[in-house]
Amino acid sequence: MKHQERFLAIHDFLLAYQRIWQNEIMLLYPRPLDDYPADWVEEMATFREKEDLIRIEKKDVFDYIKNPGLISFYKNIERLSALPTIPDLPAMPVDQTTYLYMIPKKQYEIKTLSPLVNQFYHQHGIDGIIDIGGGVGLLAQTLVNQYGLKVTSVDMDPVMQKSGQERNIKFTKTPDNLVQFVPIKVDADDFSFNRLLEKNKMTLGLHTCGILANDQLRASVKNNIRGIINFGCCYNKLEDVEDSENISALASSLDNKIEMSHFALTLAARAHRKMDDKDYDLKLKVKLYRYAIHFLLHDEYGFKKLVTLGNSSPKLYDESFGVYVLEQFRRINIKSKHTQEELDAYFAEPDRQELIWKMLAAGTIRNATGRLLELYLLLDRVIYLEENGYETELMEFFNEELSPRNIGIVARRKI
Repeated sequence: MKHQERFLAIHDFLLAYQRIWQNEIMLLYPRPLDDYPADWVEEMATFREKEDLIRIEKKDVFDYIKNPGLISFYKNIERLSALPTIPDLPAMPVDQTTYLYMIPKKQYEIKTLSPLVNQFYHQHGIDGIIDIGGGVGLLAQTLVNQYGLKVTSVDMDPVMQKSGQERNIKFTKTPDNLVQFVPIKVDADDFSFNRLLEKNKMTLGLHTCGILANDQLRASVKNNIRGIINFGCCYNKLEDVEDSENISALASSLDNKIEMSHFALTLAARAHRKMDDKDYDLKLKVKLYRYAIHFLLHDEYGFKKLVTLGNSSPKLYDESFGVYVLEQFRRINIKSKHTQEELDAYFAEPDRQELIWKMLAAGTIRNATGRLLELYLLLDRVIYLEENGYETELMEFFNEELSPRNIGIVARRKI
């Protein structure tokens, strides 16, 4: 499927379900289910076994659901989300210092990404890489040490850059080709940053947070740079940033273009983050208690808007609902008019429990749209690059269980 065709198909699909993905379900109380097909929610609410719920959360649903409309919903998401994966390439050479001080996730990402960067570098005549938001330069140093590429790591944190320089000098295999560290803010309108972007170089951004991805792409286009590899993340940080969505001419020309709320951007940012057996019990208990205390505050204490509770110790969720509420009330300075026993009875009330389970079921349906929200943002960026003279690919690079932000944009300037 071509990028523009996929983008428009995703746009139309999302538009049809906008009232679902645009809103956090808890904030719709006391009528949280009005925008969901009732028969979908009824069916999804019948699944309550841990193993089943974990699989459904991962969109492994077709052995479970029977409702034709719900099956079509998930089939369309599956079809519109399908992307090619990166090609198999010779493994990156490693030595005993390659992965020093790297967490396993970073090791995996660098091991997977580096062979493709090396191939792209040589295939397209690149003579230098600008590593965007490089931090201590783990990726940059790997590319220099293992492949001999020329890399400049840019980051606005001088402490991280200093640490990276020390590590680079200590473990370099090529003392005549060290990573160049440049402490500078990545900003498409910044003169000093743009000076680094010579035409025969490429920019590389692994997990460019929020607006940083757009700045990488816009600056690369402005300077007619030869190649671009970009991974976006933290889409929730695009909220209230002007011109951060619908940056392509195609997207901005649509009469009914999609503009995402804070809750939609947050859903896009955690599109691949799925529950597993290890953390399922705690996350479920958190949601059960959080929904119920929201009902309580709304119905019994007059708080019609969401009350922020902050983070709580996991141990608090081992206690009864009554203990949980009294501790939360103490923290946010609300005097309880209920005893612990009354609060426990409030939580256990059958109709309330049934509503909570239906909201959890509806939330699972809503969560399934997160991948398409992410793809809408990424395809908008891809089309922007194509409109500005680049050939592009959008591919899955990583196993999402190991690295949830696994979609990368690869672009090369047309000759």
